[in-house]
Amino acid sequence: ILAFTESVAAFFLLLVAGLTFTNVCVRYLFDTQIPDWFDLSKQFQAIAILWGIAITTYRGSHICVDIVWEHSGRAWRRRIDLFATGVTLLLLAPMAWMIWAMVGNMGTEATSDLRLPLRYFYAVAAAGAVAAAILAAKRILRLFAASEARDGDAARTNNG
Repeated sequence: ILAFTESVAAFFLLLVAGLTFTNVCVRYLFDTQIPDWFDLSKQFQAIAILWGIAITTYRGSHICVDIVWEHSGRAWRRRIDLFATGVTLLLLAPMAWMIWAMVGNMGTEATSDLRLPLRYFYAVAAAGAVAAAILAAKRILRLFAASEARDGDAARTNNG
Protein backbone atom coordinates (compact mmCIF):
# COMPACT_ATOMS: atom_id res chain seq x y z
CA ILE A 1 0.00 0.00 0.00
CA LEU A 2 2.92 2.38 0.66
CA ALA A 3 4.40 2.11 -2.82
CA PHE A 4 0.97 2.54 -4.39
CA THR A 5 0.22 5.58 -2.21
CA GLU A 6 3.54 7.17 -3.11
CA SER A 7 2.96 6.47 -6.79
CA VAL A 8 -0.51 8.04 -6.80
CA ALA A 9 0.71 11.18 -5.02
CA ALA A 10 3.72 11.50 -7.32
CA PHE A 11 1.66 10.86 -10.46
CA PHE A 12 -0.87 13.57 -9.70
CA LEU A 13 1.84 16.03 -8.68
CA LEU A 14 3.51 15.32 -12.01
CA LEU A 15 0.17 15.93 -13.76
CA VAL A 16 -0.14 19.32 -12.05
CA ALA A 17 3.37 20.33 -13.12
CA GLY A 18 2.96 18.95 -16.64
CA LEU A 19 -0.43 20.56 -17.16
CA THR A 20 0.78 23.93 -15.90
CA PHE A 21 3.95 23.83 -17.99
CA THR A 22 2.08 22.76 -21.11
CA ASN A 23 -0.56 25.42 -20.64
CA VAL A 24 2.07 28.15 -20.25
CA CYS A 25 3.80 26.98 -23.43
CA VAL A 26 0.54 26.78 -25.37
CA ARG A 27 -0.55 30.18 -24.11
CA TYR A 28 2.66 31.93 -25.18
CA LEU A 29 3.24 30.04 -28.42
CA PHE A 30 -0.30 29.78 -29.76
CA ASP A 31 -2.18 32.48 -27.80
CA THR A 32 -4.72 29.99 -26.47
CA GLN A 33 -5.03 27.75 -23.44
CA ILE A 34 -5.85 24.16 -22.61
CA PRO A 35 -9.56 23.84 -21.81
CA ASP A 36 -10.20 23.40 -18.07
CA TRP A 37 -6.49 23.56 -17.27
CA PHE A 38 -7.15 25.54 -14.08
CA ASP A 39 -10.00 23.31 -12.87
CA LEU A 40 -8.00 20.18 -13.66
CA SER A 41 -4.87 21.49 -11.97
CA LYS A 42 -6.90 22.25 -8.81
CA GLN A 43 -8.39 18.76 -8.79
CA PHE A 44 -5.05 17.06 -9.45
CA GLN A 45 -3.39 19.13 -6.73
CA ALA A 46 -6.06 18.20 -4.18
CA ILE A 47 -5.58 14.53 -5.04
CA ALA A 48 -1.78 14.82 -4.75
CA ILE A 49 -2.05 16.59 -1.39
CA LEU A 50 -4.44 14.08 0.17
CA TRP A 51 -2.43 11.08 -1.02
CA GLY A 52 0.76 12.87 0.10
CA ILE A 53 -0.71 13.37 3.57
CA ALA A 54 -1.16 9.60 3.76
CA ILE A 55 2.55 9.00 3.18
CA THR A 56 3.81 11.77 5.45
CA THR A 57 1.49 10.62 8.23
CA TYR A 58 2.74 7.04 8.02
CA ARG A 59 6.38 8.11 7.95
CA GLY A 60 5.91 10.82 10.57
CA SER A 61 7.61 13.27 8.24
CA HIS A 62 5.25 16.25 8.44
CA ILE A 63 6.83 19.65 8.79
CA CYS A 64 6.77 20.23 12.51
CA VAL A 65 8.53 21.90 15.41
CA ASP A 66 9.97 19.21 17.65
CA ILE A 67 11.46 21.28 20.47
CA VAL A 68 10.02 19.08 23.23
CA TRP A 69 10.52 15.85 21.27
CA GLU A 70 14.21 16.59 20.59
CA HIS A 71 14.93 17.06 24.29
CA SER A 72 12.97 14.03 25.45
CA GLY A 73 14.18 10.53 26.18
CA ARG A 74 13.29 7.53 24.05
CA ALA A 75 10.19 6.59 26.07
CA TRP A 76 8.76 10.09 25.98
CA ARG A 77 9.48 10.40 22.27
CA ARG A 78 7.43 7.27 21.69
CA ARG A 79 4.59 8.67 23.82
CA ILE A 80 4.67 11.98 21.96
CA ASP A 81 4.65 10.14 18.62
CA LEU A 82 1.71 7.98 19.71
CA PHE A 83 -0.24 11.00 20.94
CA ALA A 84 0.47 13.08 17.83
CA THR A 85 -0.43 10.25 15.48
CA GLY A 86 -3.58 9.55 17.47
CA VAL A 87 -4.66 13.19 17.17
CA THR A 88 -3.86 13.07 13.47
CA LEU A 89 -6.02 9.95 13.07
CA LEU A 90 -8.85 11.64 14.97
CA LEU A 91 -8.73 14.45 12.42
CA LEU A 92 -8.18 12.36 9.28
CA ALA A 93 -10.94 9.80 9.86
CA PRO A 94 -13.82 12.34 10.01
CA MET A 95 -12.25 14.28 7.14
CA ALA A 96 -12.27 11.15 4.99
CA TRP A 97 -15.90 10.53 5.95
CA MET A 98 -16.88 14.10 5.06
CA ILE A 99 -15.12 13.99 1.69
CA TRP A 100 -16.99 10.79 0.84
CA ALA A 101 -20.21 12.51 1.93
CA MET A 102 -19.36 15.33 -0.49
CA VAL A 103 -18.87 12.78 -3.27
CA GLY A 104 -22.34 11.40 -2.59
CA ASN A 105 -23.92 14.86 -2.63
CA MET A 106 -22.09 16.30 -5.65
CA GLY A 107 -25.02 16.23 -8.00
CA THR A 108 -24.01 17.30 -11.49
CA GLU A 109 -21.12 19.64 -10.66
CA ALA A 110 -18.63 19.72 -13.51
CA THR A 111 -15.63 21.59 -14.84
CA SER A 112 -16.18 24.84 -16.75
CA ASP A 113 -15.14 24.05 -20.30
CA LEU A 114 -15.25 20.30 -20.87
CA ARG A 115 -18.03 19.64 -18.34
CA LEU A 116 -16.10 16.75 -16.77
CA PRO A 117 -17.95 15.52 -13.66
CA LEU A 118 -16.13 16.55 -10.47
CA ARG A 119 -17.44 13.49 -8.65
CA TYR A 120 -14.64 11.28 -10.01
CA PHE A 121 -11.90 13.67 -8.94
CA TYR A 122 -13.42 13.98 -5.48
CA ALA A 123 -13.67 10.18 -5.23
CA VAL A 124 -9.95 9.74 -5.94
CA ALA A 125 -9.17 12.46 -3.39
CA ALA A 126 -11.49 10.79 -0.87
CA ALA A 127 -9.67 7.49 -1.39
CA GLY A 128 -6.46 9.36 -0.53
CA ALA A 129 -8.05 10.64 2.68
CA VAL A 130 -9.08 7.08 3.57
CA ALA A 131 -5.53 5.90 2.84
CA ALA A 132 -4.26 8.64 5.16
CA ALA A 133 -6.53 7.46 7.98
CA ILE A 134 -5.59 3.82 7.44
CA LEU A 135 -1.88 4.59 7.37
CA ALA A 136 -2.21 6.72 10.52
CA ALA A 137 -3.82 3.75 12.28
CA LYS A 138 -1.08 1.48 10.95
CA ARG A 139 1.56 3.90 12.27
CA ILE A 140 -0.06 3.86 15.72
CA LEU A 141 0.01 0.07 15.74
CA ARG A 142 3.62 0.05 14.58
CA LEU A 143 4.66 2.60 17.25
CA PHE A 144 2.77 0.70 19.93
CA ALA A 145 4.32 -2.62 18.88
CA ALA A 146 7.81 -1.08 18.92
CA SER A 147 7.29 0.30 22.43
CA GLU A 148 5.93 -3.06 23.64
CA ALA A 149 8.94 -4.86 22.15
CA ARG A 150 11.34 -2.45 23.87
CA ASP A 151 9.54 -2.88 27.20
CA GLY A 152 9.80 -6.65 26.83
CA ASP A 153 13.52 -6.44 26.02
CA ALA A 154 14.12 -4.18 29.01
CA ALA A 155 12.26 -6.58 31.33
CA ARG A 156 14.31 -9.55 30.07
CA THR A 157 17.53 -7.60 30.51
CA ASN A 158 16.65 -6.55 34.07
CA ASN A 159 15.56 -10.07 35.08
CA GLY A 160 18.34 -11.89 33.24
